Amino acid sequence: MKYNWNIQLKKGDDLIGQLLANRSIGEHEQEAFFHPKWDDDIHDPFLFKQMQSAVDRTMLALQQSETIVVHGDYDADGICGSTLIMDVLEYLAKVMSVELNASAFLPHRERDGYGVALHTVDSFIKDNIDLLITVDCGIANSLELDHAHDFAIDVIICDHHQLAPDLPSHAIIIHPLAPGEIYPNKKLCGTGVAFKFACALLINARRLGIDVQDGYEKWLLDLVAIATVTDVVPLLGENRVLETFGLKVLNRTRRPGLLNIIQNSNVKIGKIGTEDIGFRIGPRLNAAGRLREAQTAFNALNAKDLEAASAYSTELEMLNRERQRLSNTAYEEARLQLVDIPNAFVHVVYSEAWTPGIVGLVAGKIAYEFNAATFALTKSGDQYLGSGRSARGLHLVEAMRSCGDIFIKAGGHPEACGLTLESMEMVNLFREKVNEYAKKLLGATDSAQELNIEAELMIEQVNFALYDIVQKFEPFGTGNPTPIFCVKDVVVSSVAALGNEGKHLKLKLESRSDDVECIGFGFGKLASQIKIGSKIDLAFKLRINEWQNQRRLQAEIVDVVIK
Repeated sequence: MKYNWNIQLKKGDDLIGQLLANRSIGEHEQEAFFHPKWDDDIHDPFLFKQMQSAVDRTMLALQQSETIVVHGDYDADGICGSTLIMDVLEYLAKVMSVELNASAFLPHRERDGYGVALHTVDSFIKDNIDLLITVDCGIANSLELDHAHDFAIDVIICDHHQLAPDLPSHAIIIHPLAPGEIYPNKKLCGTGVAFKFACALLINARRLGIDVQDGYEKWLLDLVAIATVTDVVPLLGENRVLETFGLKVLNRTRRPGLLNIIQNSNVKIGKIGTEDIGFRIGPRLNAAGRLREAQTAFNALNAKDLEAASAYSTELEMLNRERQRLSNTAYEEARLQLVDIPNAFVHVVYSEAWTPGIVGLVAGKIAYEFNAATFALTKSGDQYLGSGRSARGLHLVEAMRSCGDIFIKAGGHPEACGLTLESMEMVNLFREKVNEYAKKLLGATDSAQELNIEAELMIEQVNFALYDIVQKFEPFGTGNPTPIFCVKDVVVSSVAALGNEGKHLKLKLESRSDDVECIGFGFGKLASQIKIGSKIDLAFKLRINEWQNQRRLQAEIVDVVIK
């Protein structure tokens, strides 16, 4: 047993009702949850208080063919958002019959760091740009963007990250958490914010009599679907609507580079879901910014011809394989550092050998395995760069703030963050201070990872009818997780280890109807411990295994208790 089971529903209760209650979906919200409607459930982009100002400034730049730079971020959210804004600028320039003078800039993780760097602004000043649009960054760059304003560069910020104490003084800010902001959805990803800006631009153009294709904005939703999943924002409310329609567009995408990425991901077009985005498509986009230039991923998404699309997506595939190799090696090295301190409240691991682009992956894996917030750091030049991933509800930004003024740079989200320190001495001081903070908050709580189980079922209930109920709740993600169920005291009718070195486990469980087939990825070691005829408790998710045009229901094992 890996987890403490928290069974939220006992046998006999209404399953659909409990699944809704577990997601805090009230009676009046159920229709929108199960049957989202674009016209009813998408908010007006002009609810953002500075949206009209952002639209007016951008339209002026287009009409006068001013120099525009779209500054994104090096992760999938920033890449998708930059592609989306460039897409709509190119389209508007075409239908307005004006010359477009716009380009995208994707920062390099090591050379430029997160956000808008001062040296980058200086290069924009040298290039005499007129308008800077930031996507998925900028809200924490008051110094840099005020510097841009001093040299007559106007700035529009499309961001969603935690607000800094000092906001850029002269920028037009489109941010759901900005002071006084009334936009209802506070949980948009960066590309989601960019999409609202794009929608406002298109609405405004139609009002001006410009011949904008009806529904053009919906063809941008493939990018929103990817970013909403990869940036781990809640799939509830407006985000659920964006993801639902976004998946439809993604499965019909017209972007040749994205089609190549999907093909390389071994995902079947027409059946792409959130899990495919999170584990296959997203990592390939992120690989570029992790190891080399995020611009490669942008170029792949923005490519207009098949040859360029193929070249960029092939490079992404190569980078993703290298990313997998490096992150697996670093993860094993990080685990060895924790042999003597497996029960720390916060883990801080470090190696000069790790490339900065993979430290977030290392932190995430360690945080998941040990159920403790983790910061992974490496050295870059004279500085120590790191990423943090949360566990047990620890708010990472607040945790870093509790450490005082020891950072060169720090920020991000409650669940994921970045930081820069000036010396190994500061790394050790950070380890000490962040553990002191976490101990005060978490000291009395159970350190074992909790597994939320939606319902305890009879084995006979594990069937296609249950799968149909589960399907009603798609798309799954943060705030709407894939349901986990359990059965207890079930009898094993067959057991086998599968895969290379027997890493995986296959079981069948006795039922008065058909025996239930179970697959456990990474559970192969249990094959020798489970005997035919023995009883087990099983926590599982439902999945469909399709092979040679046959569909089989499987229980994907999450946890096992051997009786």
